[in-house]
Amino acid sequence: MKKLISSLIFAALLLGNSTSYAQSYLMHTVQTGDTYASIAKEHNASVDAIRSLNNDSGYSLYARSLLKIKPIQNQKTISIKIDGQIVSTDQYPYIENARTFVPIRFIAEKLGANVSWNNSSQEAILEYEDKNIKLPVYSSTANINGSFVYLDAPVNIYNSRTFVPVRFIAETFNCSVSWDSYNYIVDIKTKGYIPSHEDVVKDNTPNYSSEDLYWLSRLVEAESQGEPYEGKLAVANVIMNRKNSDLFPSSIKGVIFDNNYGIQYTPVANGRIYNTPSNDSIQAAKQALEGHNNISTCLYFLNPQKSTNNWIVWNRSYFKTIQNHNFYL
Repeated sequence: MKKLISSLIFAALLLGNSTSYAQSYLMHTVQTGDTYASIAKEHNASVDAIRSLNNDSGYSLYARSLLKIKPIQNQKTISIKIDGQIVSTDQYPYIENARTFVPIRFIAEKLGANVSWNNSSQEAILEYEDKNIKLPVYSSTANINGSFVYLDAPVNIYNSRTFVPVRFIAETFNCSVSWDSYNYIVDIKTKGYIPSHEDVVKDNTPNYSSEDLYWLSRLVEAESQGEPYEGKLAVANVIMNRKNSDLFPSSIKGVIFDNNYGIQYTPVANGRIYNTPSNDSIQAAKQALEGHNNISTCLYFLNPQKSTNNWIVWNRSYFKTIQNHNFYL
């Protein structure tokens, strides 16, 4: 009886209707061993703020559950477009691991897929053209025609809906997907889409200012000259993450010249910030401004061979190393 009830609940979560609305949030999937303190440190937030946001009067955390960390920048809500048309959903997308997650039924059906639920395996099943896609709830892998594909964060249940990474779904369906970082719009184009004249004009218009590109490309050049392109893009995204964080100034230039706790970047002090950037630095800055993130929510980086400030190492969570730079959340 318990197994039957569980199956019915999951099927309802996938396919049922809900009238609950909320803003788009930065989210965290609770892992075994997580505490409010460790989660708050990882996301540079306060324990009390996270508990309040999740209406938690205690300190109980359950593995695989989703926690709201904070609303996305400027309280904006993420929208989804398919071939230029806004897709109506009854739950807003959220962000986890710098990836946008969307309610699967609305997007998949809009793209022409059949959506069903397997009670015994507890997984959503999408059928699209010659593809059979299985998405087990709470798993970080998908099964496409028998081959396993890694996801950036697990399939999960949020506000009575099954959520998956939108880029995975779009690219699996042979679509292109881009991110409008200014308006917070996930823009999906199907393979047969023919853009209108208005769309062509809009697509060729940058959603960032020339001043943003000017300063960001110069900071990338000054901080990562000699680094691989991946490293340049990561440095650019640290600046973008700071711009989008409540802890730092809300403009690219403001972040670069921030001196609230002392000058943040050596090139500002020694004048190298004014050097002419290379083409790679310009392209990395453009990609970061367009929403291409390869460093998650990292807010700090340093060269351990040159850095004399250990505060980051002692107080922030290490994320990864790209050639000469270590990146921290």
